[in-house]
Amino acid sequence: MSKGYIICVDDEVSVLETLAEQLLARFGESHIIETANSGEEALSLIDEIISSNDIVELIVSDQVMPGMKGDRFLEQVHHRLPDAIKILLTGQAGLDSAIYAINNGGLSRYVEKPWNIDELSKDIKDLLDKFRQNLENQHLIQALNRRIIELESGQ
Repeated sequence: MSKGYIICVDDEVSVLETLAEQLLARFGESHIIETANSGEEALSLIDEIISSNDIVELIVSDQVMPGMKGDRFLEQVHHRLPDAIKILLTGQAGLDSAIYAINNGGLSRYVEKPWNIDELSKDIKDLLDKFRQNLENQHLIQALNRRIIELESGQ
């Protein structure tokens, strides 16, 4: 299977670099790690990846950013990529933003800063395994449906 994308979004450069380095060390063999400094920049990046027929598997976003907040960003991501894993990472958000992201952004996890990279990595690994299993199931269903159509048409 080709490498999927993990996108990290945070307006704090040091946080973004740390998170990307940690994820690269743990998931770099199976995934391409990309970063964005804002929700708007991340949406453009996602559109580029989609247009290249590549797969965005996971998005980790900060909540408190200038412009588009993380929960609103994840809502837009959810419209484009409903199956992608979405993690809200924040040091300041309240319960309202977490609830909004769960209800409107298909949030998979809510993680508070500072994060524990071992726990976060375990959660991400479990979520990515589930994502890839779902993707494989979709491919098998499509192949089965194609075969049914072939059989029904007498081929």
